[in-house]
Amino acid sequence: LRSKVDFAVKLAHDAIFTSAAQSCVAASRTFVQAKIYDEFITRSVELAKKRIVGDPFDSNTEQGPQINDSQFQKIFGYIESGKKSGAKLECGGERVGNKGYFIKPTIFSGVKDEMQIAREE
Repeated sequence: LRSKVDFAVKLAHDAIFTSAAQSCVAASRTFVQAKIYDEFITRSVELAKKRIVGDPFDSNTEQGPQINDSQFQKIFGYIESGKKSGAKLECGGERVGNKGYFIKPTIFSGVKDEMQIAREE
């Protein structure tokens, strides 16, 4: 089962974090079967913490910056909204370094349908 969960986590990360989650087809939400939810979150957090954020021209980079300050601020607005509405910030939610528009891969759990982070992309 672990290898199947790891595979699902990898697919979810590829769908979400490719192009720094700024693609019109980026999956901003992942629905997970209750039976594997806790394991999925654990594995997802492990993978997110290993994700290399940095220069998009470096072949080792897995996630580049946000496109501009407006998008950067919008993302942090969603992160704050998620925390204030009761979702659990599992990892990320912070700026990477002090230059550019880099944000750590961010994962929330316990997101409810009525929360802004569940409704908007």
